[in-house]
Amino acid sequence: MALAAVGAAQQHAFAHGPLVHHVDVGANNHGELRTSAEFQPGSLYADRRLIKVSEQVRARWMSLDSILVLRQAGVRFMDITDAQDLHTSSVAGYESTLPLELSQGAAVNKTIDLLSTDLYGLVLEPFTAFHNRYYDSENGRKSSKWLQAQIEEMVQTAKANVTVSSVEHKFKQPSVVARIAGQSDEVVVVSAHQDSVNMWLPWFGRASGADDDGSGTVTILEALRVLLEAGFAPRRTVELHWYAGEEGGLLGSQDIAKQYKDAGRKVVANLHFDMTGFWVRSEPEVIGLVADRTDPETRDLVKKLARAYTRLETREFECGYGCSDHASWNQAGFRSAMAFESDQLEANTHIHSPEDTVATLDFSHMLEFSKLAVAFAYEVGNVKTH
Repeated sequence: MALAAVGAAQQHAFAHGPLVHHVDVGANNHGELRTSAEFQPGSLYADRRLIKVSEQVRARWMSLDSILVLRQAGVRFMDITDAQDLHTSSVAGYESTLPLELSQGAAVNKTIDLLSTDLYGLVLEPFTAFHNRYYDSENGRKSSKWLQAQIEEMVQTAKANVTVSSVEHKFKQPSVVARIAGQSDEVVVVSAHQDSVNMWLPWFGRASGADDDGSGTVTILEALRVLLEAGFAPRRTVELHWYAGEEGGLLGSQDIAKQYKDAGRKVVANLHFDMTGFWVRSEPEVIGLVADRTDPETRDLVKKLARAYTRLETREFECGYGCSDHASWNQAGFRSAMAFESDQLEANTHIHSPEDTVATLDFSHMLEFSKLAVAFAYEVGNVKTH
């Protein structure tokens, strides 16, 4: 999850000058970490990056120091340096057809009966053991390769006709894509992000990232496991994406959305899961739906799916600019929606710190989101369009 929403005063400061005093990122008291390859940032920030904090404020070229100031001031942003076409083109990505009525109930219910919380802990314990999963570091690259190996092993064990590939970016951490081929050239995308950063020391601070977004990562991984076990064979191709670089301004998802749009890929819709494991026990347990920068018809469909296949109600809330990777698909002109662990965006105060641990998560809560991912794959993946 990107950082807190930018307010009007912060937008003004962004447009007219630094938000706070200059930060010298070279000065620190962690010499031994700085000498280790795992804790060294890559070359992404050798040159300034083009940063956008809202639709109303013009993008600015910024150094790493200035970007860190934004981060520490709680400003969400999109790094549009390598995806500027997405932010200037008015051409729609693809006019897709969503199901008007739910038709896959028997198959969905049979498959969600296979869901278990066992995988969550088995994957999250080693995944969060990486010191952090900073996207432009060796830690980010190694954690992504480890995750890809788990996905590949799952596919091989199921003996499924599913391809697993990595998508390289200009930074060190690759994204991972698992593709379940359908009978048409339309693509349904279910996604999460895999990177984690420390609020104050992004590339060498401890950021276990259990909820943000280890929870989303294993939510869709468990969905993939049961889809494979059930022999899922969709009409439309269904892809599961684990994005790199979300915390850097939606870097990986923008790259992929741009690639798909440039190639003329027929992306039907994206359902993104960023943080699915934490909720305040004194508040109602719900599925939060991001209301801004998402497609209203896709949101309505997700509400139907939640009512039909989960035990939770949905509640809409606004997430702000650059909130998470669903915004990349929305910016590219494709349908998108995002499911969140509650309707309180900043309820989990542990994220971007060493305290974002597995112990803070509710696996039974996460299971409802895996149900939603399975249902989305079946219902959107099996629409008859011809």
